[in-house]
Amino acid sequence: MIWERLDRGVANYEWLARFPTGRIKHLNSLTSDHKPILLSLDVYGEHKQWNRKPFRFKAMWVSDSRCRDVVIRAWDCTPDGTPMFATASKLKRCKQHLKV
Repeated sequence: MIWERLDRGVANYEWLARFPTGRIKHLNSLTSDHKPILLSLDVYGEHKQWNRKPFRFKAMWVSDSRCRDVVIRAWDCTPDGTPMFATASKLKRCKQHLKV
C-alpha cells in the first residue's frame, strides 16, 4: 500500500494579504486513508508575525567573480523531498551563501 498526502491548501495573493498568519495543519485520521486539514486563520493575532524583509537578489552580485561559485556550491546538493521542496531548499542555501 502506498500512502501519499493528497490534501492541499491553496491561497491567492488577496487571501494571503487578508490572512497573513493563516496556517494549514494536517491532522491524523484513524478511520480513513485521507488526512483532514485544519485551517487556522489567527484573526486575533495569536501567532507572532515576522516582519523580515524578503530576500532580493542584487544585480551587482553578477559582476562579482565569486557569485557563480557561490550559486554552484549552494545548488550542489540533493535534498530529500518533493521537487518543490528540493528547489526551495536550494534557493534557501543560495540566499544564505549570498548574504554572507
